[in-house]
Amino acid sequence: MSQILNDFQTQFPDIWAAYTRLKTSCDQGGPLDPKTIELIKIGISVAMEHEGGLVAHISQAKKAGAQDAEINHAIVVATSLAGFPSTLKAFAAAKNG
Repeated sequence: MSQILNDFQTQFPDIWAAYTRLKTSCDQGGPLDPKTIELIKIGISVAMEHEGGLVAHISQAKKAGAQDAEINHAIVVATSLAGFPSTLKAFAAAKNG
């Protein structure tokens, strides 16, 4: 975890707790399994060019059972919305993660 995130959690524990509850509620609010949720979050991270989120969600997707081919497909699916440069950045991050 980054030092900035640690500092935020220390300085704003109530906000962090509320964010964590929101995230958990969203993740558990429907029928999708954890692997699918993480693959969706990979696509969102690609579209937002959020490298930190991408690396984190690739890690979580692998823990949830996603194979490299599934992770790569999630990245490719985002291409038409995020653009090719974003996709190439995401592949670089996935390769290093």
